[in-house]
Amino acid sequence: MQQEQERVDLEIGDHFVATMPWSEACAHMQVADRVMEVEVLANGAQLFRDSKPYSFPITWGEAGIYTDSTTKKPYTYNAEKRAV
Repeated sequence: MQQEQERVDLEIGDHFVATMPWSEACAHMQVADRVMEVEVLANGAQLFRDSKPYSFPITWGEAGIYTDSTTKKPYTYNAEKRAV
């Protein structure tokens, strides 16, 4: 049985917690399928572990962030936004 996907709209500067996808970058950094905090940057995404930046920023797509075709704003699925 497949889980229902809940869309979460994002803004630049938002922080959220989600399970990282099996992208090439996440697999290389050994965070694929792990719950991580992510900050949405204008040109990428910064992952955090224990409230500290983890490695270098990666692209939105590698972090499981998509771009709305109409608004051009970022969104993801099944994430929990966090206050900074």
